[in-house]
Amino acid sequence: MSSVRTEGLEEHLHSLSPGEQAVGLAAFRLILDGTAASIDVIADRAGLPRDDVESIVSQLAQRGLIVVDSSGDVVGSWGLSLLPMVHRLRIAGRDLYTWCAEDAIGIPAALDEDATISSRCFQCGEPLTIEICAGHDARASAPNVRIWLVEAEIGRSIVGCT
Repeated sequence: MSSVRTEGLEEHLHSLSPGEQAVGLAAFRLILDGTAASIDVIADRAGLPRDDVESIVSQLAQRGLIVVDSSGDVVGSWGLSLLPMVHRLRIAGRDLYTWCAEDAIGIPAALDEDATISSRCFQCGEPLTIEICAGHDARASAPNVRIWLVEAEIGRSIVGCT
């Protein structure tokens, strides 16, 4: 199991039910460990019945809060992904991915972790590297790097807009 603490994430999940929080957090931790999260393992980690977890996973996937692969395993949760994407995140000794630039910065910040982000500018395609130290201090390969959050509709995902 990862040595990264995830307690900081829980305070940001007030809009989810306790079951949704438990399922999402279990999946997130497994992905952080570099492992796809099966329904059975999530149920075990979350302390919930398998049928409940299956239903919750389906609901969270419909809302865009997790990603499920063709085998039914969760491969993305709360912005962290095993699937290759534009924003690569090296954290806890693993190469993972994030759904958007905000997640690439926010996940190490919420976890107070060191991380390296490898990405590209959304506008010009210029490669970017950002080093994060203990979730706070950052150094970027481009001195004026900025994250723009463009929310097309209040309450909708910003993935693809950063």
